[in-house]
Amino acid sequence: MIPHCLLLESIHTNSLVDSLIEIGYTFERVSHFQEIRHALEQGKFHFLIFHISDVEDEGTKEKLSEFSKHFPHTLIILITDTTKWDITASLLKQHKVYDFIQTPIDISHLQFTLDRSLQFLLTKQKSQFINEAENHLYKRMVDIFDWKKSLSHKENENIAADIIHQMNISLFQGSGIGTLMSVVSILISKSKLDSEGKIYFVPKPVMDLLSENYEAAKSMFDSMSISQSVIDDENIVETKESPTKLLSIIQKEAEILAEALLIKSQKINLSQIPSSVSGKKIHFDEIKLSYVIREIFLNAIKYSRDKDVIYLIFFHKENFLELKIINPAYQNNDGTSGIPEKLESFVFEPFFRISSVVDDSYAKFEQFRFGLGLPLVKKIMDQHQANVQIYNIENNFRNENTKDICLTIRFPLIEEEK
Repeated sequence: MIPHCLLLESIHTNSLVDSLIEIGYTFERVSHFQEIRHALEQGKFHFLIFHISDVEDEGTKEKLSEFSKHFPHTLIILITDTTKWDITASLLKQHKVYDFIQTPIDISHLQFTLDRSLQFLLTKQKSQFINEAENHLYKRMVDIFDWKKSLSHKENENIAADIIHQMNISLFQGSGIGTLMSVVSILISKSKLDSEGKIYFVPKPVMDLLSENYEAAKSMFDSMSISQSVIDDENIVETKESPTKLLSIIQKEAEILAEALLIKSQKINLSQIPSSVSGKKIHFDEIKLSYVIREIFLNAIKYSRDKDVIYLIFFHKENFLELKIINPAYQNNDGTSGIPEKLESFVFEPFFRISSVVDDSYAKFEQFRFGLGLPLVKKIMDQHQANVQIYNIENNFRNENTKDICLTIRFPLIEEEK
């Protein structure tokens, strides 16, 4: 994953801008310290980076504590020099910053520091989630083995039931293998042998049902084949094309999904690619990017409701082209809405589901299944040396005072060779 950085711009960080561009990391800049909080509230950043000379007064140092508290998923990285070791050491000791980079900036050391910090951040998020999951499992085990409760409530559930439930969701729920098995059972019971004992007669409705579910099962196996091809492919995409070529992929996938949009009378609004990216290129594999566009469109369609509008918007920011898919966020079964912050990175983990409900209406459009959709999107974007994130944002497109889900892909822009 490519880290996404928020940089406090000043004369002291000009060299850092060039270094971030050189190593292909994405970043956004703010000109004043007072703008940092608003930027952190509006977007998702792995790192906040600034030069020590820009945060030396006591009031500014206290603000760093607030950032660490209110935005725990953004690590603060300090740019410093040998004349400021006392302040640097103090900020590190007080945990107001996570790590530092010394000037003059060495490219390899910068990349090493940010990569190492990113791994810490991801591990920290994962450990917090695992602790919650372990606590939940512990409580369930107590409930299961509490013989008093078992006697009074006749409770006989067990952990194995949960495992079977997840297998059922992944392999047998909805059309496909499970329904095909049922139809074959009907076929066997309803077919009749002729008087000579040589030919079976099958009622047309049963044959139609068999054909329909055969296609659904075939689609499932096709998706497994596509998923396997992506999983096995470890190659970085070297081909480079103009970002404008994304439009033909997006339009083609939108046409394919026109029938899916009709199911809930939904609509997709597409923006144009900014003309400012003219003359630049991105890493580009047409087939893989078509998989990505299909998956992120389908996710937005499935988790939106009747007559919702889904937006696909492009922005040119700094050294990258940003693609955003935005759809309304609705309440989950646990009372949270959209993508809870603690789960933002886990939706890219294999087999992870926020909801266990399978909507069979869209099965024939899916190229990734079994909880592998977003993990494979992330892998493909990694192969394109691009960044992908998903999170809730404040509603800026509709009149209601609600939240939206925003999936963001950032393609680093490459100067076209002359």
